[in-house]
Amino acid sequence: MANLRDLPRQAWGDLQSRLFHLPLVGTLRNLLVEGPELSSPVPRDTGLVDAERVAAYQRAIERYVKPGQVVADVGTGSGLRAFLAARRGPSKLYAVDRSRNLDTARWVARRNGLSDIEFVRADSSRFQPAEKVDVLLHEQVGDALFDTGLVPKLLGLRDRVLARGGRILPNRFEVFFEPVQLREEARLPFIWNQRLPDVDFTCLQVLRDTMNPAYFTRFIRPQDVERRLCDAEPAFALDLETLRAGSLPTRLRLERPVVREGRVDGLCLFYRAGFDSELSFDTFPNRPRACTPVLLLRVDPRDFARYETIRLELSLPELSDVTTWRWSFV
Repeated sequence: MANLRDLPRQAWGDLQSRLFHLPLVGTLRNLLVEGPELSSPVPRDTGLVDAERVAAYQRAIERYVKPGQVVADVGTGSGLRAFLAARRGPSKLYAVDRSRNLDTARWVARRNGLSDIEFVRADSSRFQPAEKVDVLLHEQVGDALFDTGLVPKLLGLRDRVLARGGRILPNRFEVFFEPVQLREEARLPFIWNQRLPDVDFTCLQVLRDTMNPAYFTRFIRPQDVERRLCDAEPAFALDLETLRAGSLPTRLRLERPVVREGRVDGLCLFYRAGFDSELSFDTFPNRPRACTPVLLLRVDPRDFARYETIRLELSLPELSDVTTWRWSFV
């Protein structure tokens, strides 16, 4: 039996349904296709909480976006970068995204009085503006940095739409693979390293080469890292404005002195994204308000004393596909 308190709400719902199915209303809805539709996306808001990241984008936009320029924000998401750029008076401003977040960004823009942004629903690889772009804003980074196609997408955009002398923000990336010890409550040993009563799983170690590569990676929270055993050193760096396709390393050999003794539970992939020699943000876990997940390349735990040397080899045949990566102590 229906709850009497719900009857008015049910009646209003029935009336809405009937109105939306009237021929005239249907015609009007088709005519108003340009109106913003507030969707129900799952916004990726960790970047908005990161004050250092937001401030770096804001300062870079203030420094490099000039009045009268053509600007594109690819993968606009919540629209923040486009909104900041709109305040700089560009002659043309594109906000590009293929997801439902584009509708929400458009809705927020109108309620902030930002009417000069052209919202384009497209994947960045298919974005083709009518004119060359002076400033290309982006955050085409995944939790594993390269797993959303950072390099091929940005090089494609650079060669296709960027004006001569144009800027990509951010363009510089330093990539770190840091040996870390996890907090005890965050540890998840391989099954063959676990010590359980009356059951011995060590026999499964012989099958490790046949296991799904995803078993050897984890996304962890920044606060799961207890310490880095070594001082951070970039494994390699790249500049999207000058990078040539196929020039990134596919094999790395890391040799690092231990400055803080501890147990290596894995290698964490961190990065620093730079706009120039002064402006940057990073994903290192010891920063205030760090909240972006980081990729852990799991290893069999090994203890290291101070002044010992950690030697590791990594094979990265396909940067955008973590399942092709391999790593080991040497």
